[in-house]
Amino acid sequence: MKNLNKKLLAVLLSASIIVTGVVGSSTTADAKKKSAKSTKSNNIVVVLDAGHDSAHFGCHTDRFIEETANLYIAYYCKQELEKYNDVTVYMTRYGFECPYGLEENNKADCLSNRVDFAKSVKADVLVSLHNDYDPDLDVTQNGSKIIVPNQNYKPDISNKGIALGQSILTQLTTTGLNINDWKLCPNGTGIVTRDSSSSTYPDGSAKDYYALINKSKTAGFTCVIVEHGFCTNESDLTNHLSTPEQYQELGIADATGIANYYGLKLK
Repeated sequence: MKNLNKKLLAVLLSASIIVTGVVGSSTTADAKKKSAKSTKSNNIVVVLDAGHDSAHFGCHTDRFIEETANLYIAYYCKQELEKYNDVTVYMTRYGFECPYGLEENNKADCLSNRVDFAKSVKADVLVSLHNDYDPDLDVTQNGSKIIVPNQNYKPDISNKGIALGQSILTQLTTTGLNINDWKLCPNGTGIVTRDSSSSTYPDGSAKDYYALINKSKTAGFTCVIVEHGFCTNESDLTNHLSTPEQYQELGIADATGIANYYGLKLK
């Protein structure tokens, strides 16, 4: 299944998405090519993070490999976003390997480097694209949620994340996905936060639990984590996480939510 997914993705990329036709294009080279575009005062810089990679695994089942699915969704999201004016889109990875050449035990460094890359291209937002699983294998857990920054330390960044998250979530529900009521932080809205139990921001308030979010907040920009569906739920897996066409639908929904939040206009 893993080799088949990689083969399908390679065909997809060479056919329509990567203009260079090279899966392993570097983020550095991509940034240099786009630097002129991102200097416009009204230009929005979006960094899409395809969560995980072949060294830092996501959810795996006999029918699903999260790091592959996330890469599909990110490419489709990028393709759709680039139909709009006044936006520059980067990705933290363009292939299956860790974009920074790090091994499995260097997950924290990989996450830090992804945030550092977003900062280097003057990102307005880092959108990390994921799919979910229930650690207790509760097969009833299903649907989408957006993890956003908490209100601590820099509440304006939280407010931006909440509004952006709601815009993306609204579009994801049009694909037929439910809103997930995350049992770790249930509120029924699908817009959730999670605090660290031990780490704090410079003002002494609780840090966001997720490194991408707390490091982005410290760097001065918003990060949201999009959990599209559950690979441990049969309906989500079959109806939303099984084919390139389904990944395309999710990527377009993400892009439309981002575009709507920023008021972007189609070219």
